[in-house]
Amino acid sequence: MNSRDPHDRRPAEFVHTTAQEQDIDWPALQALVHRDPARRGLASFLHAKAPLDTGQLCASAVHLARHASGVAIVTGFCAQVNDRVTAETDGPPGALYLARALLALGFDVLVISDSYALPLIEVGCDLWRLDRKILVEFPFEDGAPAAAARARNGPPWDDKTDRWLNQFFASGPVHRLSHLIVIERPGPSHTFESFEKQPRAAAAPRERFLAEVPAEDRNLCHNMRGQSINGLTAKTHRLFEWISENHLPITTIGIGDGANEIGMGRFAWELLVEAVGDGPARRIACRIATDFTLLAGVSNWAAYALALAVCRLGGQADLGRDWPAAEQRELIEAMVRKAGAVDGLTLRREATIDGLPMETFLLPLVGMRRLLGYAEPGDV
Repeated sequence: MNSRDPHDRRPAEFVHTTAQEQDIDWPALQALVHRDPARRGLASFLHAKAPLDTGQLCASAVHLARHASGVAIVTGFCAQVNDRVTAETDGPPGALYLARALLALGFDVLVISDSYALPLIEVGCDLWRLDRKILVEFPFEDGAPAAAARARNGPPWDDKTDRWLNQFFASGPVHRLSHLIVIERPGPSHTFESFEKQPRAAAAPRERFLAEVPAEDRNLCHNMRGQSINGLTAKTHRLFEWISENHLPITTIGIGDGANEIGMGRFAWELLVEAVGDGPARRIACRIATDFTLLAGVSNWAAYALALAVCRLGGQADLGRDWPAAEQRELIEAMVRKAGAVDGLTLRREATIDGLPMETFLLPLVGMRRLLGYAEPGDV
């Protein structure tokens, strides 16, 4: 019987792993993902002297490499600029990077988004010569954004969404779906019931939650400014609830860099508020949990790390050599120029991500490639 060396201080996920898994410097890779140049707070936050998602990058990559057959990736965060609605530059680039890696490894792949973000992903598919058949448009409820069915969540406002989901899981292109991954996608904030059900070591701070999260802000998707964007966000969170409600054997992975993305329900509400700080975080923290949740300074970074790690674990390490960081610049510039993507922080139509200039944004990817032995002179 194997036993763990008491002096082995690696996360539990490293024990009894294959040589390929041990070949990756997971703490160093996670540190690159956790860079926080914009000081968002969540990725750099330490609880009990460790990041909230310690070990999750390794665990999710290993699970994908060992058990994946078909993977669906959900992405797209809406942004309203005056009368125009588009999507942010964070999310779709990482989703496409991961989709391309999984396709190259032989998995069935779908990329799911709504009509506001889909044009960005179509631009990326065309640029990288990926078949647009992998794209799935998730529908909105009927009516204008202010209509009750779009502005609210839960019965009876989810009828169209749930009819679509029933068909999607029963007869859609997902017969081999093993994993559902979400990258930078808003999800509904907590209700009192979801807050109380969260696992935590101490008693839930009920009075604080009731005082700091007004009833009118509960169970709604918000942007980082605390504004409701529920009417502009197709209810993709129901994919994750559907899996749970119907006990489907599909593993879920969430990636985010704030408190308001799908997947953040894995962490106690009060921890997210502490990590992100005062402001809208208390009202916008998402209630939807995933089996694995990865935190990043920018969500794209976690998607890059996951893609490169799965290629290494899948015995196809050389795939990453063909994906230099410079091509991300070309991809994001094309999304801005051709599909009107904007920076989610500045709301400007420019090739920046969460306020970071391209040179700063690409540094973690360059570091990942260097760590894994891919980097070449002139990588950026």
